[in-house]
Amino acid sequence: MLETKQCDSVTLLRMGRNIGKKVLYYVHCFLIGETLIDTGTIYAAGELLSALNGKTISTIINTHHHEDHTGNNLLLQNHFKAKIYAPAEALPFLLEPRRARLKLYQYLVWNYPEPSSGYALGKTLDTGRHTFDVLHTPGHSPDHICIYEPQAKMLFTGDMFCGEKVKYLRQDEDFNQILSSLHKLENLDIETVFCGVAGAVPNGGLALKRKITFMEELRSRVGVLYREGVSPANIRRNLLGREGPMYWLSSGHFSKQNLVNSILGLPH
Repeated sequence: MLETKQCDSVTLLRMGRNIGKKVLYYVHCFLIGETLIDTGTIYAAGELLSALNGKTISTIINTHHHEDHTGNNLLLQNHFKAKIYAPAEALPFLLEPRRARLKLYQYLVWNYPEPSSGYALGKTLDTGRHTFDVLHTPGHSPDHICIYEPQAKMLFTGDMFCGEKVKYLRQDEDFNQILSSLHKLENLDIETVFCGVAGAVPNGGLALKRKITFMEELRSRVGVLYREGVSPANIRRNLLGREGPMYWLSSGHFSKQNLVNSILGLPH
């Protein structure tokens, strides 16, 4: 399933695998000028190509190597003859997607992309119509970047934003590193955040600051309880409540307990 929406000069393409009428998980990619930022899930390949019919895409930027952000790289690379740019650390995963070794739920929701090839991003990328600043923002993944367009005051965050209140974490994410990366972004002049999960977030600079405040306060509360001798499991129950469905669907790979353990530097 795929839906399109316009926000100023950016076309949002919201997609996901649907089972009947239910979409398992939405992800966005964004078209600005002739540049497509991320390519979504391979399960929406046909719909994405139809939605881009008549468009010109000369450049593709991947914010990181994950399968829901690189799923249609090869399809669009072949169709539009576009150049793909990605963080240097992501390039081996583009060439060999099965390096990522997806969990069962990731395979069912997104699947492996077809192999593609790209060029390593530097600190900036000039596409002719836009000059993007490339900001290394690890934590969600080691290779993660955000893309800032200073003239339009737009920040494309991949999976770095994902809502103001974080209550879950993957086993392979690092809470404290995510917070450190967010601090790199907080002084940018941002009007709109374009998030891989949430889509267009107006007043994005303020939303980013609220997310940082929430995470800092949560980290402080977790630390206080731990120093008082409260167990990590009880800290999770007190501050975040019971685990939700994603804990069971992901066999614990995506959970509230991972978040608490990551704050404390404990094994996930």
